[in-house]
Amino acid sequence: MEKKNFAITICRVSTAEQKLNNSLTRQEVSVSRMAEEINAEIVHTWSGDVSSKVGSNVVRKDLLEALDYCKRNKRVTHFIVDEVDRFMRSVEETFYWRVRFKSEAGVKMLVASNPELNKEDAKSRLLLALEGFKAEGSNEERITKSIKGHEQAIREGRYTFPPKPGYAKSPKPGIHACHPVTFKILQDSFKSIASGIETPLSALKKLNESIFTQHHAPWKMDKFSKFACDPYYCGILEIDKQVKVRNENGLHEPMMTKKEHERLVAVFKGKVKPRGPKMQYNPEFPMNKILSCEGCGNGTKFTGSIKNNGYARKTTSYYYKYHCRGCGKSFHRLDVHQAIDNVFNKVVYDGWQREDFLKALRTVWDRKQKGKVKDLDNLKKRREGLEVTKSDLLRELVRADSDLKDDFKEELDKVKVEIGELETKIKNASDLDGKFLKFAEFAFEYADSLSEDWWELDHEDRVRCQLLLIPGGILIDSEKKVSPNNFTSLYTVIPKKKATNVAMNSLMVELVGTAPTSD
Repeated sequence: MEKKNFAITICRVSTAEQKLNNSLTRQEVSVSRMAEEINAEIVHTWSGDVSSKVGSNVVRKDLLEALDYCKRNKRVTHFIVDEVDRFMRSVEETFYWRVRFKSEAGVKMLVASNPELNKEDAKSRLLLALEGFKAEGSNEERITKSIKGHEQAIREGRYTFPPKPGYAKSPKPGIHACHPVTFKILQDSFKSIASGIETPLSALKKLNESIFTQHHAPWKMDKFSKFACDPYYCGILEIDKQVKVRNENGLHEPMMTKKEHERLVAVFKGKVKPRGPKMQYNPEFPMNKILSCEGCGNGTKFTGSIKNNGYARKTTSYYYKYHCRGCGKSFHRLDVHQAIDNVFNKVVYDGWQREDFLKALRTVWDRKQKGKVKDLDNLKKRREGLEVTKSDLLRELVRADSDLKDDFKEELDKVKVEIGELETKIKNASDLDGKFLKFAEFAFEYADSLSEDWWELDHEDRVRCQLLLIPGGILIDSEKKVSPNNFTSLYTVIPKKKATNVAMNSLMVELVGTAPTSD
């Protein structure tokens, strides 16, 4: 019995469409017939859609793997391809690999579709070169036509490449539509950086925590930076490869203005330092914008600052002081905090007045919620209108021709997203009573031991607590004497000497504007 040879093969397609049309299967059949003719068994096949354009084949992964396989398996004698253009679209690189397989592994290359190319004579080599030339010329022609087509589309304002994040295909070729979900999210992210509200890092974190990741894998900073600096998002189309074409007026809807794009590029290129959210207070000075100057008499607030003796490199002594923005008086931070503690330690919570104060809070709350109730009604009406629109779109989608179905689906997705957003707003706006309870709980949460809890609050909560419990503000005079102006009726201040009940009651001042009306 004659001993069989071993052979390998490479089957390649250029496009996904060729793969769907079973181009690989046809090649495999052709290669198998050639293997039978030379009494060879195909022991390994490489197949796929790797690029074969000129200049890229010397480092093609499939060819390097195939050559290495042949070197390790000495029984492999032939390397079979279906056609020259299915193997390579370059004359020089066709002969380059033909020689490498022969000289390094002793493997002969065969072309299954044309046996005339497999002979070892000058004519066969000439025919092989001609086939390679035709393949290379065809490839160059296709590339040229493709480039010219893209170039013309860019000049017309159309982008003929796949949609970028935030966009989706539309019925108009090359004019991408705003994605119903990701467009607004990505737009808010880019604009927040351009306006200085967010840093790139904080904006990326919020983006990856949003529903954007239901449509894209979470981004890293390099990818975020790449798209943030892409001029496409401000309406500019360009190609900067084999040819350079630029159109400042793309037909798609831009995500930002050109000035915002320039700002983004400056931030990501390091030319502008991103500000991010501005800190409204210094945590080293918890009385910032709360403590008022009694001497100025116009509610001028104190702010804190850290000073040294002017020799920063030689000393570690720093001075933490509050400064009046009006008259310029300054007090050491420790003295101010100690004076406030001394006052709050003399404050007693009158729990029996809780119900009266709660009624007063309820009166104020109801007055302020009238506008919100009206807004809630408007949100519900808008939702009802969208539900009708949704039903109409569903009916039209069923009756629509196939070429219009995508349009109706896109509009339907937009309506569904808007309905979802309205549902969230309605839910948040509906629970007015629940919000009042939280509001009231906050007012009483720190009432039991004001001096202990005051310094533990977040700064925003400390400001709110001051407005609720000490509506007149906290004053300090030139003698560092702290005077809470008008405690609410929740509190009684303990006098230094024993006083009558009348005197005690005289210190309980009602919260201005919160007393329940007679009607």
